[in-house]
Amino acid sequence: MMSLNAGAGGTEAPPRSPPPRGHLTASARAAANFARSYRCRRLCVCSMAFVTRQLVRSVSSSSTASASAKKIIVKHVTVIGGGLMGAGIAQVAAATGHTVVLVDQTEDILAKSKKGIEESLRKVAKKKFAENPKAGDEFVEKTLSSISTSTDPASVVHSTDLVVEAIVENLKVKNELFKRLDKFASEHTIFVSNTSSLQITNIANATMRQDRFAGLHFFNPVPMMKLVEVIKTPMTSQKTYESLIDFTKALGKHPVSCKDTPGFIVNRLLVPYLMEAVRLYERGDASKEDIDTSMKLGAGYPMGPFELLDYVGLDTVKFILDGRNWTSLLSFCNAVEVVSFDCELQCLFTTVTSDLPEFFPTNLKIQVKRWQEKEKCACQHLLTG
Repeated sequence: MMSLNAGAGGTEAPPRSPPPRGHLTASARAAANFARSYRCRRLCVCSMAFVTRQLVRSVSSSSTASASAKKIIVKHVTVIGGGLMGAGIAQVAAATGHTVVLVDQTEDILAKSKKGIEESLRKVAKKKFAENPKAGDEFVEKTLSSISTSTDPASVVHSTDLVVEAIVENLKVKNELFKRLDKFASEHTIFVSNTSSLQITNIANATMRQDRFAGLHFFNPVPMMKLVEVIKTPMTSQKTYESLIDFTKALGKHPVSCKDTPGFIVNRLLVPYLMEAVRLYERGDASKEDIDTSMKLGAGYPMGPFELLDYVGLDTVKFILDGRNWTSLLSFCNAVEVVSFDCELQCLFTTVTSDLPEFFPTNLKIQVKRWQEKEKCACQHLLTG
């Protein structure tokens, strides 16, 4: 073979001599031996594991970042209902840096709500800023300045991130409210109900945003009670659910998750307990005082069942029982006549109240009396024309 320089008068290049056969064989043998060795296999496994971890970490980080970007960061809250629960929710939201609009039907109701919030805040400030009263006053003023009021919910929901409904436990009333607000609220706005008894799905059906609708069940008194039940319906989106979990934590509360089931978690367990206490007294097996004492000293409960019934309010208990079909789940509640408020409107009383709930029919006069020790039945009712 001629070299490239041969045409120019160069000489033919000598042939290349192959590498020594023994040297090639030794190198190949060493490579083959290493490839079959445990060390090589281990190195390959470690390398693959490292690469896999990096890929998973990268994908996970991307997914987390994407999910976080989709979540609604709640900054502006509209609370519908200036009662005990609504005012408490507004107070906690404002105290944790949220802008709040509190809505109710009249200015008088809102004035009372704002006054109640201020009194509650001063109690909080007295404990929280015991050594610095000036800081306590600043805390109260700053929180109150974050709460505005309105009697027209439709005019304030257009720019809000979250609407919290805390009105009367009446499905028709709630549906009418949400149906109206759905037309005025922003596309991103999340709707939640603070109901303790009604099915969230039935409330959400009045709107066109079932995926942005859930339950957010606070407990009374809201500023003190840490628990919040986050109720996710079959239509509630993961984005909505996660946004509400984050919001609940931002309030300093402890969220727990539950499906849209009767009573959710707490009332699902609490109501049968309360009703069985009523039956125990109704049968004459024990006095209400001994029942309360037994549960406080024996079970470590802060309140007995009858004290708790007084505290919660009998109208609220009535709504809880009527709101869902408890008897289909809890057959032993069927015999508890004292909580049947249907046609006969039988009443369970423990504490005299001056203002009767609005749900009592106007054609009936209900006389509320205290429990009587000598009475065999805890239920007394007076029906007059």
